[in-house]
Amino acid sequence: MKDLSEISAAIAEELWQRFRLLAMIIDKADSFVGMAPSGELPEGHVGAQAPPRWLQTLADSPDEVKAIAGDLVLRALRAALEPTNLAILVKLREQPVVSLGDLMQATQVNRLSLGERINDLIQSGLAMKEVQTGQVQGTQAAEAVVDFFQQTRDQLVKRILQKIV
Repeated sequence: MKDLSEISAAIAEELWQRFRLLAMIIDKADSFVGMAPSGELPEGHVGAQAPPRWLQTLADSPDEVKAIAGDLVLRALRAALEPTNLAILVKLREQPVVSLGDLMQATQVNRLSLGERINDLIQSGLAMKEVQTGQVQGTQAAEAVVDFFQQTRDQLVKRILQKIV
């Protein structure tokens, strides 16, 4: 049984990887902003220096980092704790790699809807999909969320049974 600090650390690590990917995309886009064919800076920029990149400004803004982190955590938890998505994550927790067909059978969700749910879980940092085979696997964050859910549920079952006797 994992404790809460282990669970939150696993989720944070996976969400860090998601943030890192998104930041790389934004940083790459920022590096192309204002690159006119003539090599001139965008209108409104004076001097020889291009505008600062997003990551550079973010490093000086802990409040913005806290807001971004909160958004990433809430998005992951919101996606994970939707009942059908949680059933997908539980199946991924039981088996390291699962085919779409097996997930369709386990969840009784059609292929299109299941694909959209898996995409949501991927975007939230909770799942990965092998492009060539279509197989899906959960991330450490997904395992941590499932563990948290199951531990909390089991504690509630125990408490209810103790109190109603």
